[in-house]
Amino acid sequence: MNQTEQILLQAIQKSLWKMDITFPEDTDWNAVLKEAEDQAVMGIVIGVAPADVQKAWQAKASAGTAHFVRILHYQEQLYRLFKENEIPMVVLKGTAAAIYYPNPSQRVMGDIDFIVPEGVFEKAKNTLIENRYVVIDDPSYLRHIDISKDGVSFEMHRFFSEKGIDIESYVTKGISAAKEVSLYGRQFPVLPRIANGLVLLAHIAFHMFAGLGLRQVIDWMMYVENELDDATWNHLFRQAAEETNMATMAVAFTKMCQKYLGLSKSITWCEQADDELCDQLIENCLSSGNFGRKRGAGSVIEDVMTKIKKDGFQYLQTAGEYNWKAYHKHKWLKPFAWIYQICRYAKKGFQAKRGTKIKEDLFRGKQRSDLLKQLGILEK
Repeated sequence: MNQTEQILLQAIQKSLWKMDITFPEDTDWNAVLKEAEDQAVMGIVIGVAPADVQKAWQAKASAGTAHFVRILHYQEQLYRLFKENEIPMVVLKGTAAAIYYPNPSQRVMGDIDFIVPEGVFEKAKNTLIENRYVVIDDPSYLRHIDISKDGVSFEMHRFFSEKGIDIESYVTKGISAAKEVSLYGRQFPVLPRIANGLVLLAHIAFHMFAGLGLRQVIDWMMYVENELDDATWNHLFRQAAEETNMATMAVAFTKMCQKYLGLSKSITWCEQADDELCDQLIENCLSSGNFGRKRGAGSVIEDVMTKIKKDGFQYLQTAGEYNWKAYHKHKWLKPFAWIYQICRYAKKGFQAKRGTKIKEDLFRGKQRSDLLKQLGILEK
């Protein structure tokens, strides 16, 4: 961990927990904020930086705040439309995570993720189309479809789980027991607290295969701070985490948050986590960045190796069917989709590395697979 990364972690602690932390005079705050941007946590960190540095980054920070407000507006529009048409829904991640932050607008937003019951999925899709939402693509085998309106991106989920992490029963029951919450006067529905926590934990697991950044980890940490004291863990959440193969991961990431991100030590249910594993987890986050952006295009080799270990070669077939536009028009090409995907990865990854770091990426792929096995989210 270099000095910039260390200061980033300290800045997060000072911002979220108001810790009394003094930074070195020679701190390169531009580098710290660039690191925060790569980790999708700049909204949390910028207020800690010196005034002159804040001014230089203000345009990006303001754009993030504006996007947050835009997300709330379009999310509430969607919720009202579905209520009028008697379509149940809940928001996943995003604002459903931001509700736990001391200042929710600090949480950097992406798409609007939501899920509807399987039985009304087609009705929901048709309702969206009738109201000027654009369905980008609709491969029936994928867990969600991509939708757009006025430049805002949505993901409507058929289901949430992925191979190895099955929380669908909790999500399905949670939709019918959804509660309405409010941020800055905008209403939206979220899952009950146990199901919401499982989604945030599963989100970490999914990103471990392709690029886990600090944003997903902080979402979990703020949930733990607000909802998961020792009594709740012991009497409610632990059983759910064990049933869904995420108990080891929950314990390890929570202790990692105590060690590096300032989470309260009054939470004792994570004490048994291995310190070395916690160190590996923070290094994995810092080296990856949000969606793996710090590793660059060549990291596709590392990612593919991990995903194939998770899903087998079926992963190549599924990804090929999704990415190959010619297949979308000519379904007879289906048997060749896996070949297309291999060629696509070759273009994106191997050319990007020009053969210089392939061996290193393969080694890192093995390291990540070993880490996933320790967490219990990849079979040994």
